[in-house]
Amino acid sequence: MKKAAFLIITIMVLSLSLALAIDKEQIDTWTALVGEKDLQTKMEKLEAYYDKYGAKEDRYSMYMYVYLAQTSYLLQKYEKTIQFGEKALVYKEIDASNKLPLYLYLANAYNLTKQDLEKAYSYAEQIVTLANSLRSTSTGNSVMDINYTAPALRIQVQLLAAKAQEEPEKAVSALNKAIEAFKLDKSDKSANFVIHLSDHLSKTDRIADAIRGLEALIEVKPNADYSKLLGVWYARIKDNPKAIENFKASYAQKKNAQVAYNLGILLNQNQELDAAINYLAEAHLLNDEKYSPEALKLLDHLVFFEKTKGQPQAEQEALYNEILASARARLETPQT
Repeated sequence: MKKAAFLIITIMVLSLSLALAIDKEQIDTWTALVGEKDLQTKMEKLEAYYDKYGAKEDRYSMYMYVYLAQTSYLLQKYEKTIQFGEKALVYKEIDASNKLPLYLYLANAYNLTKQDLEKAYSYAEQIVTLANSLRSTSTGNSVMDINYTAPALRIQVQLLAAKAQEEPEKAVSALNKAIEAFKLDKSDKSANFVIHLSDHLSKTDRIADAIRGLEALIEVKPNADYSKLLGVWYARIKDNPKAIENFKASYAQKKNAQVAYNLGILLNQNQELDAAINYLAEAHLLNDEKYSPEALKLLDHLVFFEKTKGQPQAEQEALYNEILASARARLETPQT
């Protein structure tokens, strides 16, 4: 009896020792791969770990899938990103700090592989929804918005814009999301989407939406070229006051013969003769091959046949020379 008991105890001790040895081996393997810096090596270690321990359900399982999704994404192995990312999201205990990057990996992976664009859009939407819920309870949102919300919105912009040819309203939806992304991260990437979509909408007679897009950019980042384009678009819809306002804003930032010529035309239409003459004189002196000659023709007409009509030629020429001298002095004065 004693021998039997001793044998049982011996077997139990050996079994426990073996189990502990296996646990230690797994822990050491996990610790080594977590600290690995080289992505390719890390992926190889992760896959070896997955092959050996993946069937087990333990405290490392969720994080194993998270690391596999992250590392495969960084290595642009998007099929594996999808495989492991969706396995990680099965775990109910996964927190927002892991969900946000996983959603982004999956949205990009589905978008880039074109496997399932509906899923790409859905995962991007889950980022926006989760970020919005976190925003209501947190004050430091800039990192989250820059790293997750704005990129998610840009994915949706691409997906919506791709459908705009068949469904024109999608372009407006895409613009709205592009504006939202730009307001969050103020990046050139987001701004470029706004510019592209605004330009597209201006060519499909959605001028009001196009204007709304560029005005959102200028509100944050004043830009001479954007203001110039707004001036053109406002002129197209016969809103001369807003066209003049934007052309003036553009010209104040960057002297340009075309803008000065446009201001000369619009101000003359607005019965602001002296202001029109001043801009036309500058447009002439800026020596643009296309617009300066046109500005000179209109300048000569306004000075000699309207402003000084009926006056002696000597007085007309004196005033004309004075106008040009004043314009030259303005152009030579450094902009502040």
